[in-house]
Amino acid sequence: MRKLRPVLLTFLAAVASSAPPAVSARGGQQPPQARPPVFRSAITLVPVDVRVVDGLGKPVIDLRQEEFALFEDGAKQDIRHFALQTFTAVEPAPGAQLELRRDAVSFDPQTNRIFLIVLGRGKLQEPSKSVDALGRFVRERLLPRDQVAVFAYNRATTFTTDHQMVARLLDRFKAMHEQVDYEIGLEMSGLAAIYGSKLLPRSLQGKIDRMFEGTGLLASERVDPRATADKRIEADVKRQTDALIQKETEAAKAEAAAAAGVANLTAWSDLDEIQTDMFADLSLEAFVSTTAQTLQDLGNIYAAINYLRHYEGEKHLVFLTERGLTLPRVDEDERLAAIANDARVVIDTIETGGLYVAQSGGVMPEGRWNQTFAFKTLRTIADLTGGVSSIAEPGMTAMNRLNDVTTATYQLGFYPANPRWDGQYRKISVKVTRPGITVYYRHGYYGRKDLDSFNRREFITADRIQAAASFRREIKDIRLKVGAGLSKARDTGRYELSVDVSIDPTKLAFTFVEGVHIGRVAIAVFCFDEKGNGLGGNMETADLKLMDDVYKKVLDSGVPYKVTFPIDPGVRKVRVVVYDFKADLIGSADKSVV
Repeated sequence: MRKLRPVLLTFLAAVASSAPPAVSARGGQQPPQARPPVFRSAITLVPVDVRVVDGLGKPVIDLRQEEFALFEDGAKQDIRHFALQTFTAVEPAPGAQLELRRDAVSFDPQTNRIFLIVLGRGKLQEPSKSVDALGRFVRERLLPRDQVAVFAYNRATTFTTDHQMVARLLDRFKAMHEQVDYEIGLEMSGLAAIYGSKLLPRSLQGKIDRMFEGTGLLASERVDPRATADKRIEADVKRQTDALIQKETEAAKAEAAAAAGVANLTAWSDLDEIQTDMFADLSLEAFVSTTAQTLQDLGNIYAAINYLRHYEGEKHLVFLTERGLTLPRVDEDERLAAIANDARVVIDTIETGGLYVAQSGGVMPEGRWNQTFAFKTLRTIADLTGGVSSIAEPGMTAMNRLNDVTTATYQLGFYPANPRWDGQYRKISVKVTRPGITVYYRHGYYGRKDLDSFNRREFITADRIQAAASFRREIKDIRLKVGAGLSKARDTGRYELSVDVSIDPTKLAFTFVEGVHIGRVAIAVFCFDEKGNGLGGNMETADLKLMDDVYKKVLDSGVPYKVTFPIDPGVRKVRVVVYDFKADLIGSADKSVV
């Protein structure tokens, strides 16, 4: 699949003619060029922060460099930098602020710990006393230079070294959060929690604001819910919810057919929509409730990572949750961890509600599978980012573990054997030869030097298109007509594939500006041989600019698009996928190659 690149589709009045021309994007290959020499410098030294504890959970600070082995994508790397950083009780400089991160692979020393406490939905105090433990951690265990902030619901404080002030906020949260969470549940109950508005009523917002009031907390701010929402995840949840509704409907139809003694004719299959059995033991009501909480929590986690990525320091996102995360995709935990690793953010997860489903023998109780997957998600996210995970433990045990693990860090550095900074995700593994120890580290990074902000549009677009490409059926939210033909180029003798697409514009999100309808879609072509094996393809963005009279005509004829690119002559089938980020709608269509 070629890299996503922008292409401008400018439609003139000629589009309205009887044979409207389609804009062509030709995918020719460039002739090979001499590879420039690779110069290695300190800026390409990749940092890996490693924390090591013994069997009692205490930091190990006497390891030698030769006891470490570091691997990237399975290939052993030479460790070129080795240092131990211990965090001690040093007073901060007056007016100390967070230091901006300069590069994606910057090697500045991490001189202080940074804790962003993300308080999830649900009851976080009982039975584990986790809010009490969190308050003690902030008051008694944070070092003078440690920066701390709190993010709950749609409010966040600024980072500060005034730990007592933050502890007082946590006291207010402890006293008020159960009632606030109960009222949020009432406002966002039933299917409205999935399909309805995420804005809170003014009276409830006032209670949340009062939590964050107090001396020194005036700099706290309300977070726009649109900044934390993820349309891709919300769409996945809606799809799962629709599937569960359909599943219950089909079950009722099957019972009625059996009672009447007639065959139950249906094309429904659980495999069509439900990706895993994570939700199979939940009622629709329970699924909606737990998923609504996850949507809000996951949005806040993504927003927190995006904020922390711009700062230097030993960065920890401490996430407290009553019951874990019920993710709509089995690989969402790995995606989240990859984004956190790119930002050098460690995610520490604390489950506060204990075992909320009995682990007894006999018939499996409702919610058992969901609990298992929700807990596994917390462990996976923590493990892949180098964090600690505490589940069904006293809150003070969890906070003591977090403090012990974070008081000392080994900083390793290596020059990647792979010299191509191509932006691809690279997996890291670290091994230590000393027995009886536990090692925490980030398990990967993106191979790029520039510190780019997390591009939510590109991430969601690529993910949605890939999901549609692998889905077993065509998707009709955006209707497509496709033609595909294989030919041999006269100038090169290579085989080329030409794909013509007509896109139904009625569902696209256009903005009308000064007589012009403006929109943008991503268009991908996936190619397969006769056995269904992938042969590559093409993907690009298309900016649509339609004069009003042209727009009215393409409502009937469709928006034309054409692309030609080199391909293996064994291609037999294509799948075209079109995604509109603004509308969050996708369409796909299959076509045999002639």
